[in-house]
Amino acid sequence: MAKKLQQFYIFKLNSSRVIQDKLNIQLNIDRARENGELVAIGDSQMLRSLREITGRNNYEERLKKLLDQRHNARRKPDSSINLYEIEKEIDAILFVPEIVSLVVEDNRHYTKIIENGLYINGKKYVRLMCSAGQARRNNVLLVDSDIEADLKKILNNGRKDIPLVPAKFNAYFALASSTALPVTTPLFCVVKDCEVKRKERVEWIEEDPSGDDKIEETEKEIKFNLFDGQGLISPRMAMQWAADLDLDYIPSCFIVRSNFIKGLLVVVDFVEYSDYIGKHIIEDVYGDKVNIRDMDVILSASQFKLYNAFDNIKSYIENCKKNNIGWGVTRYAPKQEKNHVTLNYQFIQALNLNDQGIKSLCKKTIEYFRNIISNTLDYTLLYLLGDLCDENYDEHIFERIGDNVAKAIILNNNLINDPYIQGYIQNSIRKRIKESYIGNIIVNGNYTFMAADPIAMLEHIFGMPVKGLLERGEYYCKYWLDRGINKIAGMRSPLVWRSEVNVMNLKTNDDIKHWFKYLNCCCVFPANGMDMAVLGGADYDGDIICLTDQKDIINGAYGGLPIMYETKKAPECNIV
Repeated sequence: MAKKLQQFYIFKLNSSRVIQDKLNIQLNIDRARENGELVAIGDSQMLRSLREITGRNNYEERLKKLLDQRHNARRKPDSSINLYEIEKEIDAILFVPEIVSLVVEDNRHYTKIIENGLYINGKKYVRLMCSAGQARRNNVLLVDSDIEADLKKILNNGRKDIPLVPAKFNAYFALASSTALPVTTPLFCVVKDCEVKRKERVEWIEEDPSGDDKIEETEKEIKFNLFDGQGLISPRMAMQWAADLDLDYIPSCFIVRSNFIKGLLVVVDFVEYSDYIGKHIIEDVYGDKVNIRDMDVILSASQFKLYNAFDNIKSYIENCKKNNIGWGVTRYAPKQEKNHVTLNYQFIQALNLNDQGIKSLCKKTIEYFRNIISNTLDYTLLYLLGDLCDENYDEHIFERIGDNVAKAIILNNNLINDPYIQGYIQNSIRKRIKESYIGNIIVNGNYTFMAADPIAMLEHIFGMPVKGLLERGEYYCKYWLDRGINKIAGMRSPLVWRSEVNVMNLKTNDDIKHWFKYLNCCCVFPANGMDMAVLGGADYDGDIICLTDQKDIINGAYGGLPIMYETKKAPECNIV
């Protein structure tokens, strides 16, 4: 079974509550639970470094023993084991008093708290970091001022002081708070991005001071980063990471995190490729020579956000060892893709559908609801069991079912006719039916990772002309090709204009089958296409795309040119 990430707990406070209490709060774990002010966060480099500073790293064995004792005590209520004391000790291990999440409800609150500090139980808390995701939710992480300097020193990892856009550095520094499962640190290098300029026809937006932007079809010279956010991982290291994660398969892709590093790693045998072309030495982003046969991972410069804040890879690695900073995986490709996917209103409203097309698009959803409401046993159980139905046989799966009604029906099929159970199912399905009214329609398909042609990336790395195995307008997705399907539609959220429904023609041949043999659960895009622009500014750092063979969607796609505009650059400054 796949390894699960350990969760920890921190206080989460609203800024209005902090201001009301005049920046000085008395709070314990029990009261925080009652108030809804205790939240779970996954383990991360930030928490691992914090535990090292505070000497709380050796917790796992004791925690496992306590969790086993709690499990036994709950199963045997008359046991002499003191459940309260066990819970108290578990809390002491998993609660992280040094970190607080602040929900900013008013910018004036934020200014006052940052200027004066927040005091909890006599301890002063100051700003630590705010990731891009936290910023979208108006959250910021605070840290105990006693360890602020030590923690920031570790997470800055000896970087040089260089001019940076503050908002970007804010996001890069906060990568340390990303929830990630630790994996073996690879031998790696960083190569230059493949940036090219091409003239393309686009719908170009010009800002107008009057407020009405001008949009015109025109030809523009556009700068493309062909492998933005993507790197490569060897099958050998992918196999090691699979073992680290307790997986019984090798994922096609991994989303990774390390110090100022993020992005997607695609599995390809670059050592075999180097043997194939008879060249093994490449040049990294610092101008140093690297033997590709010694590498486990090849990163692009777009993945190593602050590569220019370090003299070379050697100095960066030495700093990581000194500060005990490792690598982690936040997500990885599944063993097998799902067979059905739920659309949303954005995907549907971008289509050119007549009445017959709408009826056809809704057919599967209506049949699904009809079979459940009519108490068809198989459909009802499939609905109640959810994602468990997609897993391989597991003799202990019954213990993993969280729905007691599903358990009851499995043990006694006749209970499906029980009035209480019928009411339970109808109440449950009613929400899903309402959601279908706003576009949550079931179709054949799945969400999968987007990857750029890895052979094209290797051609760039070795200084060869970048052609790849896929031409413009050609794509590779094993899931659909295995089903004899050669044309699909791809959509990415958020979808804001009708040209973003991408009709994709799939391709395979002997070369593709050989070099893409590890890419079982992802969709490979050509290097010389306009797809990232068509898909609303996507990139290859872990973005996912919804793929379907639904004819109504393929035939209902408007097509058209991508919408583009000139992005403004924020000023840089030195950040200590």
